[in-house]
Amino acid sequence: MTTYSTTLRESHPIPQRGNPTYYCSQACTHVDWCNVCCADSSSSTPTCILSNIIIMPTYNEINKSDALTCYTNSPKDLATNAVITAGQQLSSQPLRRKENLVDGIYSFHPNDWFVTQSKASERWFVLDFGQTVSFQHVVLYAQNNDHSGRRFHTVEVRVGNMEVTTPPSGFAAYILFSVFQGGATTGQVVNLRSPKPVWARFVSVQMLQDTGHEFQVAHVEVY
Repeated sequence: MTTYSTTLRESHPIPQRGNPTYYCSQACTHVDWCNVCCADSSSSTPTCILSNIIIMPTYNEINKSDALTCYTNSPKDLATNAVITAGQQLSSQPLRRKENLVDGIYSFHPNDWFVTQSKASERWFVLDFGQTVSFQHVVLYAQNNDHSGRRFHTVEVRVGNMEVTTPPSGFAAYILFSVFQGGATTGQVVNLRSPKPVWARFVSVQMLQDTGHEFQVAHVEVY
């Protein structure tokens, strides 16, 4: 059986004399799945909207005509708006593009994922921050269904300051950041952490285990 986590949403009326920002943030802290809260004052009854959608602080909403001011629990990260290169995308899934990993938003829908072809030479992606930056965490979200163990298995993360012109074999020139061993569970959030901050411009992510399947990642954060 294939199952997917879905977008969760709740609406709460804001008390007449309540501070919208304070009320919404307090309401979010009391809901274990809440990742973002928004105050909607467009109607006669101001409402606080809670959602489990992951929105990074550096996310840029293009269509602002009906946009709300929202507050997120996510840390300010470097992956959002980074330049991403990757192995060949699986042609049968045209919406699961590499750009999904750097757009700063994840709604838990399969079309928010990125998936490569299954060949070892294609199971990778690289983030380029444009300059040397400091970070300590690389967080990778596995797909939220029961295929995660086959499409997210033995994932290696490396960091460096020079562009690799022969990926993925050239990643060996980078410094090892961390390795996730084994297959991921459904929707597993893999937080790879360095004992101390590292300085690098590039982050390479590669699935080493040959499971006969594609490499699929749902969301990535670097901070």
